Amino acid sequence: MSKMLQRIAALVVMVAVTMGATVWGVSSTTIHYKNIQSDAPVVMTINGDEVHADEYAGMLYNYMLYYEQMYSSFGLTDIWNNEELGPAMLQTVQADAYNQVVSTHVVLQHFNDLGMSLSYADQKALQQQLSDTIESVGGMEMYTQLLADMGFTPDTYSNMSYSSACYRALDEYYYGENGVNLPTDEELIKQFEETYPDALAAEHILISLTDPTTGETRTEDQAKAEAQTVLDRLNAGENFEDVMNEVSEDPGLASYPDGYVFTEGQMLQPFYEATLALQEGEVSGLVQTEAGFHIIKRIPVDYTAMLESYRSTLISAMGATMDNLLAQWMEEADVQTTDTYDQITNENVRDYLPAEVQEILNQEDAIEQAAQDAAAAAGDQDASGADAAAEEDAQQAAEEDASADAQAEQEAAGAAE
Repeated sequence: MSKMLQRIAALVVMVAVTMGATVWGVSSTTIHYKNIQSDAPVVMTINGDEVHADEYAGMLYNYMLYYEQMYSSFGLTDIWNNEELGPAMLQTVQADAYNQVVSTHVVLQHFNDLGMSLSYADQKALQQQLSDTIESVGGMEMYTQLLADMGFTPDTYSNMSYSSACYRALDEYYYGENGVNLPTDEELIKQFEETYPDALAAEHILISLTDPTTGETRTEDQAKAEAQTVLDRLNAGENFEDVMNEVSEDPGLASYPDGYVFTEGQMLQPFYEATLALQEGEVSGLVQTEAGFHIIKRIPVDYTAMLESYRSTLISAMGATMDNLLAQWMEEADVQTTDTYDQITNENVRDYLPAEVQEILNQEDAIEQAAQDAAAAAGDQDASGADAAAEEDAQQAAEEDASADAQAEQEAAGAAE
């Protein structure tokens, strides 16, 4: 496998392992963060916890690979020696590595401060994910090699993955069902009112320009005719909500069964204007937008009744998310960097990687170099063979020319006699 293919595969493994929060070096029933003993110099402290150069370098190296892959897909190679791009990219990867290391440690600190632990079910799931991942990449040796290609050992990567599992547990604790940081309904309703001032509310029936069952495109005339049939049913006295639930092709109906709340600019303009022109309880005629034909019923704005449909949107609007809480923790963290931190760059990052990672990478480099040398030697042999053949052909041609010249002289001499 070439170095490029190894790194591509490694990035795939990284996504699979991280998303699955896979953990290495654990028993079948208990999972722990491993406090790795390192002789590498300290590059930073996070709320007093030391971070060593090999941990930070692994993260920096991994982000370097990520950006190399990304830019190579656009035809840009050797980005670190690019006078314009290189310095900016170094700052980017350093910031990314810094933030990842800080977030990993801050999550673990808060998790432990709360006295939390992963559930037995979570531990079993993580262990199974690990086993599946190792099997999918061809065994432990390949798994270790792929991690090394990303700058990680199984233990350092395990700690990252364990931190990801802790993050999810914290998210559930703070913002899951009955989470301790969830806003109350009263707070959400207040946010609802502030987010949608001067709001309108409406239900609607949509006949789309694309048939949702077949995916085939309808002409405007076809969609309009079908929408008119629906409008005729309503005008004949059928219940709006019953007909809406039966025939509407609005993809958002399942998420907003009680209707939409919106202000100007949040809906397509013809939809907004048609709703604004209605009285509460009144039903429109056919309203055309780029989505198709709508039949709109304006309804009262009832923030309480519609709260459930908008709950997640409102919680996000209030900033009540685990991502925002983590950002706050990181901002509040006491992070001190050392001179060694400033010395690690794209040029020397491999010198700071864990020793076992360096060993694997050096072995791969030696194998790759040997392959290149063998190919070059084979090329030299081919070139030497070609040169010899060319020399032989030239000698034969010279001999043939000499023979032809001699023959011509003899013929000339005979003619003179």
